[in-house]
Amino acid sequence: MTELTDTTGTSGEPVAVVGMACRFPGADDLQGFWRLLRRGGDAIGPGTGLREGRRPGGYLRDVELFDAELFGISPHEAALMDPQQRLLLELCWHALEDARIPPTAGGATGVFVGSCSDDYALMSRMSSVVDAYSMTGTARTFLANRLSYFFGFTGPSAVVDTGQSSSLAALDQALGSLRRGECTTAVVAGVQLNLTATGDRLIEELGAMSPTGRCHTFDRSADGIVRGEGAGVLVLKPLEAALAAGDRVYCTVLAAAVNNDGGGASLTTPTQTAQQSVLAQAYRRAAVDPAEVAYVELHGTGTKAGDPVEARALGGVLGRGRPADRPLLVGSVKTNIGHLEGAAGIAGLIKTAASLFHRELPPTLNHRRPNPDIDLDGLRLRVSTRRRAWRPEEGPLVCGVSSFGLGGTNAHAVLGEAPRREDAVPGPGEPGATADEPVPVLLSGHTDAALRAQAARLADRLDGRDDVDLRDLGLASATTRAALPVRAAVVASGRTALVARLRELADGTHGDGTHGDGTRDDGTTVLVGRPGAEPQDRPAPGDGPGTAAAAAAAAFVLGKPVDWLAVYGPGARPADLPPYAFQRRPYWLDTTTAAGGPAAEDTAPQWSGDPLDLVLDLTVEILGRAPGADLDLDATFTDLGLDSRMAVALRTSVARATGRVLPTTLLFDHPTPAALIEALRSDDTKGHEFR
Repeated sequence: MTELTDTTGTSGEPVAVVGMACRFPGADDLQGFWRLLRRGGDAIGPGTGLREGRRPGGYLRDVELFDAELFGISPHEAALMDPQQRLLLELCWHALEDARIPPTAGGATGVFVGSCSDDYALMSRMSSVVDAYSMTGTARTFLANRLSYFFGFTGPSAVVDTGQSSSLAALDQALGSLRRGECTTAVVAGVQLNLTATGDRLIEELGAMSPTGRCHTFDRSADGIVRGEGAGVLVLKPLEAALAAGDRVYCTVLAAAVNNDGGGASLTTPTQTAQQSVLAQAYRRAAVDPAEVAYVELHGTGTKAGDPVEARALGGVLGRGRPADRPLLVGSVKTNIGHLEGAAGIAGLIKTAASLFHRELPPTLNHRRPNPDIDLDGLRLRVSTRRRAWRPEEGPLVCGVSSFGLGGTNAHAVLGEAPRREDAVPGPGEPGATADEPVPVLLSGHTDAALRAQAARLADRLDGRDDVDLRDLGLASATTRAALPVRAAVVASGRTALVARLRELADGTHGDGTHGDGTRDDGTTVLVGRPGAEPQDRPAPGDGPGTAAAAAAAAFVLGKPVDWLAVYGPGARPADLPPYAFQRRPYWLDTTTAAGGPAAEDTAPQWSGDPLDLVLDLTVEILGRAPGADLDLDATFTDLGLDSRMAVALRTSVARATGRVLPTTLLFDHPTPAALIEALRSDDTKGHEFR
């Protein structure tokens, strides 16, 4: 990691958090996480499924599931990919949607991922399954570089490992990159999956694991950490740019600071002096009086050694000078979901950002009797054990988030409440279509099933709600979502009719009861199709009020450009939409086979079949297409979609199936399926090696 040096003065313009997505124990998305926190939910439980028999912890469900097809990844490659990569791909997609940025937009975005775990890489190496996808599947650098590659991000791309403080250290690097102008937007993430019991044993041997399976932050019962797993993704922009774009701002990041203990009682023993220093540095950079801080999300691991040190450091910097009746509120999300290690900092930050956005502080669990080694009253600290709303007179709010790494790297971030919406400059222009004029609402998916799931999700979101402006909804559907191959559009002038048509799309009955052109007696129109082909239903000709909307809907379905601001009017503002409905399937490391055949080279079977079937079947499999899919035999492998790693996998698979030693330049020498088939046919009875 690049050396981080202190800077005097403030850090400059605040940075806005404009998008968030997460999967944490007991919560599959951001809304679920907030519900868990508000009700004081406890997501700690015994290991199940792939982690059956493991000690209590915060576990994610279904870590083997992934929508490989959406991301253009073959089933074989997906199985060799660290599930942490897969998790980040899906969460980055959702975070961009939450930020109202189409996931296909690309651009000068930086990626900064905090991670300190490689369980899947360990499993892969122990299995001896090694092929062209092993490096890109398990090397930690691809936690960031995979995101940059798929989403077309051209800013800096880095993985940060400072142990348990990794994701807050990644945030610090992102802030610097934004302020230096290296990127205009930043994606900050943290990820942790505890896939093997070996990690549990390491912490047990260190003496840090809780034998009771519960985190008791700052409590007399504190007896160690409870492991957790999950991932979170943030989308950041400079505040001025976010406000100018009319973005929703969850909170601002005023500053962050990172340092190291630089020595101490032992390599793993925290140091109060260094923690005080990083706190003071962060608030100096933020130009915030420490006495004005309303809340700090603690590192708060619930260990006998760490908690007292953290408490004294906080009291020394943020508690000093506070009146006894206004102590600093503190808490820890680790009591809800466990210690997420490499993702611990971002879990605490997402909790705090959501608290600022909703102006409500969720309760911290498992705190009943203060740790006798922590003088909460004297330090002017109070563990927040009940849900409380921040009163208007308490704002604007400033909060802190701490994360400390084993080995001494300390990080702290200072968050501020977002500017009030009434303070933001409204967008120019007069309102567009009136409420009773038809407008198109668009949907798309990478498969028919995904499209139907999107329709169902949107119908569920709208059902029973009367506060939805269809212009805002339509603009969001047209400008904040990826336009995928399977498309549909509903033209409607009212919520009730829109929901009815969405339900029909979800059920596959959208063509029933129409007049053959997609229209219905209630004036709605439903169009379904793919770019480059005529839609299944065409809009009716004419000059009625819905004609322009239906024409725009048909253009979207056909993949033609549309001026959406003109369609919805300059007064429309993007509304919230449900996140994309991933179509997940299980992918996991298969220790019995490698690409194209058995793991052991000397057991590869000899081949005596038709090279036409061999090349077609293997190419389709490596591309991740359905068995039997058509291929243009005269197209180059590159045009068909094979990258360099896929080409290596195809060569290896052909070699194993035929029992031949093939040159590394095989697909360079024979760049089309037809050429490769002919080469195999011309030599398939000679029994000699290609040279």
